[in-house]
Formats: sequence, structure tokens, C-alpha cells
Amino acid sequence: MQFDTFLMERNQTLFENGVEINLTESGVHPCTIEEILPTDEAQALLRLPLGYGWTDGRPDLRSAIASWYPGASASNVLVTNGSSEATMITLMAMIDPGDKVLFAVPNFMQVDGLGRALGMNIQRLPLLADGGWQVDPAALKEAVAGGVKLIAVTNPGNPTGAVLSRRSREALLDAARENGAWLLVDEIYRGGEIDGAETETFYGEYPRVIITSSLSKSFACPGLRLGWIVGPEEAVEEAAKRQDYTTIGSGILSQILGASVMEANNRERILARGRALLRENADIVERWVEKRNRWSWQRPAAGGMAFLRYDFDMTSEALSNELREEESVFVVAGSWFGIESHIRVGIGVKTEHLVEGLARLDRFLTRRDLAS
Repeated sequence: MQFDTFLMERNQTLFENGVEINLTESGVHPCTIEEILPTDEAQALLRLPLGYGWTDGRPDLRSAIASWYPGASASNVLVTNGSSEATMITLMAMIDPGDKVLFAVPNFMQVDGLGRALGMNIQRLPLLADGGWQVDPAALKEAVAGGVKLIAVTNPGNPTGAVLSRRSREALLDAARENGAWLLVDEIYRGGEIDGAETETFYGEYPRVIITSSLSKSFACPGLRLGWIVGPEEAVEEAAKRQDYTTIGSGILSQILGASVMEANNRERILARGRALLRENADIVERWVEKRNRWSWQRPAAGGMAFLRYDFDMTSEALSNELREEESVFVVAGSWFGIESHIRVGIGVKTEHLVEGLARLDRFLTRRDLAS
């Protein structure tokens, strides 16, 4: 079994903790435990026996997650170690070697690399940059010709922050229905909307929809490493059988905190905290881009990231590496998503870190006569 290097994750692992300003994250600045639990409940954790707990997720946690998906119940939910495990065991459960999987790009590249390593026939579906990173219905129809087992998308998108339009959603649902295919939707950035209403989940729009998500991005709790699958009971059961071979289950401390985060009132409070930060920081990036002729962007609809395009002659990986080495600022190279002449800048960070990071980027560009 041959695995391609997961370029973004490998580079983050190597460098994100060694820089002064890390702008590679796509989530909201993390919450503290005291922002999640009342003091008496937090103190009670000190007396908690550290046993295994519920391997498929505490009932209250699964019910709280299900409440965010109209029509779902706890039996439609499996708790995982982050959305990465959710995606992995879903692919292992639903797709066989040789099966065709259509993967919308640009995207977080896990499905692409993992699917290939598992022997799946991964084919990429480019989204339309000029159309706001939406689905091209004609290209989709051509791509599913001859059949497809699973279509994988992220909504809101990574690294673009774009939300799929109703036209794009219907095209995907129609293609899945016509082929009897699974529709796997990573909704990890749902809840982190910057300007508009909360993104509508795909769950419930088609019987063979499977959702993956986690507390890492919009919910600002990446350190809990807590994710989930929401889907038909048979898909959840098959994924759980694979989890028996991977991590067995997630930690009880994460599950207790996760249940509190996903309680309806707490959930909305935490999401509101993140949205306020994202709006403020998106406005800062917008003002920065407007004053620079060689940079452009499509303002993200959701998520803690800005996908910035530049028009000078430097690879995005070189820009990322040299900016990190010279200014101790780390950004994501667009090439790590398969898109050149772009960088992804995290806007879910503390505002003062974003402002300082952009100032250092300006300094870096000025030295190269690229600041105009």
C-alpha cells in the first residue's frame, strides 16, 4: 500500500509550532475549558475515573450532535477521533478497491490520497473558480458517466470558504440519485459563516447522504480531537465496525466536553463567538487586498480562511517557505491543494496576530519589489 505525502498536513506538522505567527489554521481561535463548562462541572472532571466510556459516543453527545441535523437521531451518529477518522472509516466501509470516487477540488486532500492508497479509482472534479467555486453541472454529468460509487465534496469549502449554491447542490444530488451513489459531504466549516445565514446541511436531502464533521473548526475545539459521522443507520453501523480496528473509540474527557459544546444553547453561543471574530478578521483582509494591485480574493462565506490569489512569478510553496524562514509567518501554499498562485491565510486567529502577519507579509513582498 503506497501513500502519497499529505503535503499540507506534513508541512504543518513540521513547521506550525516553530513560528511566531501561524496562519495555516482554518478554524476559530480555540476555546478554553472554562468557556465550555461551568466551574463545578469542570472541577468534577478531577474526580472522573479515566475508563473507556462509550466507544461509539456517549448517548447525550450523540443526541446533541443529532439535534443539529433535522430528522437525525442518536442512532444516525457515530463519534470519532476527529473528522479525519470519520472520513477514513466511511471510505473503508462504503467503498471497495476499484470503485470510482468523484472528488471535488480544490479541497482538503484526505479523500484523494487515502482513496488512492486503498485502491479506489479517485477522479477529480474541478470546481469553477470564476463561478465562486461552484459545481459545473456539465462537467459533473460527464464525470459520472459510466457510473460512480461515491461523490465527495466539502461544504463550506476548503480552502475557498465558498458555500455551494442551490444549483450546485441540486446538481450533486441529481448525479448521486441517478447513479445510486453515496454523497459524502464534509461539513466541518458549517456554523462558521461570516456574512450569511448558517449553511444548510445536506443531511436528509437524499437517503444515501453521509455527513462528516468535528469540533475542530467552527466550534474552536481542535484539541478535543472529536468528530462524527451522521448518516443512515446501516452506514453508521458499518463504519463502527471499522472503528473497532482503528481507534476503538474517542476519549471520555473529549466526549464530556463535546456534549457540553453541542448542547443547543451552548452551541449557539460558541458559534456566535467564532462568527464575530471571523467577520472582524475578514474585513481586515478585505481592506488589505483592496490596497494591493497584485492580490485578489473571493470573500469567503464561511470558515476561518482566506484564499488569496497573486499575480507575480513565485510558486506558492516557495512563498510559504521563504515567508516562514524570513519573517516567521507560516501560510498554506495553494499548491498543497493543487492550485498555484494562491495562499491560504487563517482568519480565525487572534486579530492582533493576523494584523502582524499581514504586516510581515508586506515587509517580505517589499524586499522583493512585489508590494505594489
